[in-house]
This record gives sequence, C-alpha cells and structure tokens, in this order.
Amino acid sequence: MSRKKSLKKKFLYTGLLLLTGSSCLFAACGKESARDAEEEIVLLDPVSVAVSCVAAEYRDIYDYMVIGAVCTPALSECVMDTSMTFSAYEKTPGEEVKRGDVLISGDTADLDKQIENQRKSILEMESNHTDELEQRADNLKNVENNYWEALRQYEDTDKNAPDEDSKDYEAWMRKHLPAYSTYSAAELNLRRTKQQNKESEELYALDLERQQQILTELERQKNNKMLLANRDGTVVALGYMNRGNYGDFYHSGDWIGENTIAMALGDCSVKQLRSGYLSGSDINKAEDMYALVNGERFEIRYEGISAEEYERIEEKNGVVYSTFSVEDPNDIIGFGTFATIVLEKEHREGVLALPTDCILRDGEDNYVYLFNGESYEEQPVVCGVSDGKYTEILSGLNAGDMVKAEFKPLGGAKETVLTMGSVHSDFNASGFLYYPSAKSIVNTVQYGTTYLDEVCVSRYEQVTQGQVIARIHVVSDPVEIERTEREITRLNEQIDYYKKESEKDNKYTIKSLQKQLEDKQDYLSKLKADAVKTSITAAYDGVITEITDRKAGELLDYNSSIGRLADEESCFVMVEDTDGKLSYGTKVEVAYQSGDGSQKKEECTVATVNPLLLDKSLQSGYAILKLPLEVAAEIAGSSRDDGWWSLTRVSVTAQLRSVENVLLVPRSAVTEVSRTTYVTVVEDNGTRRQQAFVPGGADSENYWVITGLTEGMRICWE
Repeated sequence: MSRKKSLKKKFLYTGLLLLTGSSCLFAACGKESARDAEEEIVLLDPVSVAVSCVAAEYRDIYDYMVIGAVCTPALSECVMDTSMTFSAYEKTPGEEVKRGDVLISGDTADLDKQIENQRKSILEMESNHTDELEQRADNLKNVENNYWEALRQYEDTDKNAPDEDSKDYEAWMRKHLPAYSTYSAAELNLRRTKQQNKESEELYALDLERQQQILTELERQKNNKMLLANRDGTVVALGYMNRGNYGDFYHSGDWIGENTIAMALGDCSVKQLRSGYLSGSDINKAEDMYALVNGERFEIRYEGISAEEYERIEEKNGVVYSTFSVEDPNDIIGFGTFATIVLEKEHREGVLALPTDCILRDGEDNYVYLFNGESYEEQPVVCGVSDGKYTEILSGLNAGDMVKAEFKPLGGAKETVLTMGSVHSDFNASGFLYYPSAKSIVNTVQYGTTYLDEVCVSRYEQVTQGQVIARIHVVSDPVEIERTEREITRLNEQIDYYKKESEKDNKYTIKSLQKQLEDKQDYLSKLKADAVKTSITAAYDGVITEITDRKAGELLDYNSSIGRLADEESCFVMVEDTDGKLSYGTKVEVAYQSGDGSQKKEECTVATVNPLLLDKSLQSGYAILKLPLEVAAEIAGSSRDDGWWSLTRVSVTAQLRSVENVLLVPRSAVTEVSRTTYVTVVEDNGTRRQQAFVPGGADSENYWVITGLTEGMRICWE
C-alpha cells in the first residue's frame, strides 16, 4: 500500500467529530461524529491536537522584505600612505575640506629641524655663490685688463719687428721676447680663467640641484607624515585605536601604521541610504523597490557590489551594508533621517488561500485532507505564492472547501480600533566635552637645563593667550656664553684689522668674517634668551585638556610636552553610541548646567556618521556632536571649578527613527509567523479572521503599517 493510501486510511472516518468547547475556524465543519473519545485518540495524529477544519477563502498575500536605513553622505575613507607618530587633528568633524588639505599632522620635529638646516645651507650656498661670482667677475676683469695691455704691447712691438730673414731679427727678438711671452701668458690665463669660471658655475648648479633634491625629499617625508584629503568633502569620522582596556581617538604620540584608515569624508552633495545587507538576488526578485520616509515614497537605486568586494568588506569589518541612491528633488530627506527600504517580492490580492501548515508534501506534490461531509480524503493541490503563514491555492480546491487543520482559537478579550499616530525610539546618554584639535604645550628652552617649578593650571581650565601654564627655571652654561662672547670679540678685532689694512682689497675677507659674526651673535642671543626664561605660556586662547602630573624639581627636556591646549572654537560633545543609533545630521538635544547653576538645553547635530557603516578602525562606539560656539564656551566655562565631573553632567537626548502620521498596531496584538506579521481582525458581525500586514518598523509599544490594514479596523488579542 502506498504512503498516501495508508495516510488516507488512517485519517478517514464515517462521521465528523463534534468538537466539545470549540468550533471550526470559520464555520461548522459537518455532522456529529459517532465515534467515542477512545476511537478519537486512536485515529487522530498527533493525539494532543483536536481535529478541526478550515475553509479555503480569498485573501491578500504579501511577500515583502522590509529593512531600516539611514540617510548619509557618500562616504570616502582616508588611508595613511606611511607610518607616523600622531601629532594633531588639523580638521575636525563637520568641517569642510578641499582636496589636498592636511587632515592629520604627524610629529615632524626632527624633519622640521633638518628642513630648517637644509634651507639655511642652501641660502648660505646661494650667498657664497653670489660672493664668488663677484670675486670671479673682479678677477676676470683684472685678467682681461692684463690681456688687453699685453696685446697692446705685443701689437706695438710686432709692427716694428724686422723680417725673419733679416740679420738683425734674432737680436731684436732676444730683446723684445718678454713682450711676446707676456702676451702668450695673458692669453692663456684669460682662457683658463673663463674655463674655470664656467666649470665652477656648472659645479655650483649641480651642487645646488642636489641640495634642492635633498630639501624636496625632506619635505616629501614631512608631507608623508600627514594625512591629506583625497577629495573635497566634510569630515564625518575620526580614526580610533584600541588601548587595551579601552579605546579612544588618537592622542599626541600615538603611532599610526601604514595603510591605516584614519579619517572619513562625506560628500554632502550626494545622498545615500545605507541599510543592512541585501543581496543582488533579493533585489532581482523584487517586483517593486522603494524607500518610505514618514510614509512618503521615494524612488531608490541599488548600488551593488561584486562578490570579491563583499568578501573583502566582510573580512575587514565583519558586517556588510547595502547602499541605495535616492531621488529627492525637493530635498525632503535630511542627513541622519531614518528610512524604510521596501522590497515587494509578491503581492497577491484576492487569491484563494489556506494556512500553510494545512498543506502536506510528497516529493514534488502537495496535498490536503479535504472534508467531504463525513470523512477526510486526500486532495492534491497546486500551490502558488506564500507569505509563510498562508499559501495561495492555484488548483484543487474551491472557495469554502473545508480541509483538515489544527484548531487554534483566534484572538482574545483585548480589543482596539486602529488609528493613526507616530512611532519613535528614544536615545538618552551622558556626554562630555571633546576637543579633537588640542595640541601639545611644549618646553621651548633649547639651550640650558630646564627644571619644573610649578604647574599653574588644571585640566579643563580656560586660559588666555600668554597666560602662564607652568613656571620653570633654566640653568644655563656660563662657560659656553663666555666662550661665544670671546669669539665675537675676536671676530670684531679681525674685521677692524682688515678694514684698516685696506677695506677695498679685503672686502671679501671682511664679508666672510661678518657672516661668522652674525651667526655667533644669533647663537649668543638664543643662549641668553633661554637662560632668562621663567615660564611656559599659552600660545592662544583655549582650554587645557591635559596637564602633566610631574612634580617640582623634575627635568623638562627640550620640546617635551607638559599638556595639551585646545582651541575653544573646536569644542564638541562626545557621547557613547555602541549600537550606532546616531548618524551624521541627526538632531539631538544637549542639556547642561550653565555658569550660574541653571539648567539649559540646546539643539545640535551629530557631526560623525554612524560608525557601524565604516571600517572597523573608525568604529569608535562614540558619536561626536557639533556645538554652537557660544554654547561650547558656556559649558567649558561652567566646568572651571568642577573640572571633569562638570563635563560628565552633559546629557544627550533624541527621538530617533521617528515616523509621523502612520497607522499603528499594538505590539502585543501582533503574531509573527515565518517572516509575516498578523493580527486578528474582528468583523462587524463578530467573525474573527487573521490578517497579514507589512510593518515598516516599531517602537517599544507599536508597529507602524505599510500595507495590509486600514484605519478603523477592530482587532483583538490575548
């Protein structure tokens, strides 16, 4: 006997069981059963489920894919060409930049010194060359004058010379030979001098070119110690590094390796919607694709990626996102706006359908157990689309046919009427002030030994240009000062000597000595200036973001940092956002305590893109909020007395993924089966039926509806 026949035999019986305390889903299923309870248990499978039936009926079937997205600028990540020690962010979040602008500067102190020395060397070469040209010109003039005088004497002598065959020729030549020799020597000297001048000029040109190449290479190395903008755009993300127990943005002295992605730029002239990953197959199967923002439809275009690119991104980030370009000619969608991407794969209206779990399979064939009034019999059916809960029946059944089904009572005692409203999620977190532009405050004493006497400021204190940050004292080298002063005295004496001898004849020697004198005087000036320094001061108005904990009496090396000073105008609020709820352009509210103790609130925008959309090296878990300058100043000012604690009292709130004027469904009323959501609708006559709908999203209380339900419908649930 076949499997189908054995199943049919197992479930056939001569009368329909009268279900005690329950009924069929949509209508009475037939006559009373003549069998007793014991026979029921034997015949039904599984034994724990009471037999019931459901009618094939016309309904709408939806097969939609819905996924959330956020509007962002087109993103571009900036990669380090070479390794370097981080010095400072030269551009900050929300700031517009041009291609080639310096985004991050590295520590180039050594290169700066080499470049300075190389430039001085080139200037000295050029100056010496100018002097040499003048000397060579003077020398050439003298040689030419000697030549012309020798030529004149030669010509005067030669015109009176007797014929070579004259008996007086040899005696005459012996007498006037010096004139001929002087001319020959003068001519040779002129040729030699010109050749030497030419060779000296050529050698100088080659040497200068070589020195310029060295300078160019040093400058190239310095430029490589910077991150340059690879395009015009807006800074939307900063590099981030793991410090073991915690992570943070780059600080002065951090090492950034070659090929590190250290910043991201956004092209705000291009709007994109970024969502969780959707494959090309998902897109191709969709009959319609669009985005919904506040219930309004926007046309979108999928920006596909290759399989190789997918693997590269997944290996690098672990997560791959999909990108859509969006048509928004009226500029309705702002950056940071939440959108819903809708893929309509199937949408069948008024098709004959059954619950999917009523349909059984045998290989490629589908069948149901059709109730014929007295018993169930196997009925082949041809299926169409399915939403997971219900499946379209293309043939094999008619509307109203009753098939065997697991009985499940619909709905419950709770009821409501569907109305329009809004949904949103709330964001609440504590933030603190952040100054990415902060730069090191360094000890500038190069000559002498510097000792720290006193640190005069505290962290997060506001300071003005010239204000004392730390008091110091310098122990100079008196022997070096005295030796340099003696060298200056000797140089002055030498200059005076050559001037008295003949200033005109010794002008080049005097000029050389004067250059040496200038260098010694400059060196002595620096020695004495550093010796009398008593403090390290602020280079500009700003806020102390870091300060040394060194004690009085400790040594301070040249160019060593004792703290960091931030420009007050580049103040931001940093807030933890590990889930990536905030993104560039999102509106948030910052609450803070002003200087007079009152509580104030200010709306501002997020200046960094959702980090989950970027490379791992940019996934800081923090969002950076751009503050109005006057608000930043007020918050910083209120923190002067309380320092760090005051800064942590900045609170950040926002309503995210807000959707207005949409149909709402209580979450507790919704059942999700497979990928489809259902509610139980109560008809005017009291009949209850399951109704699928397509949700666009939800908050903690409600779903909002894309399609499938209408305002005024009455629903019920347990």
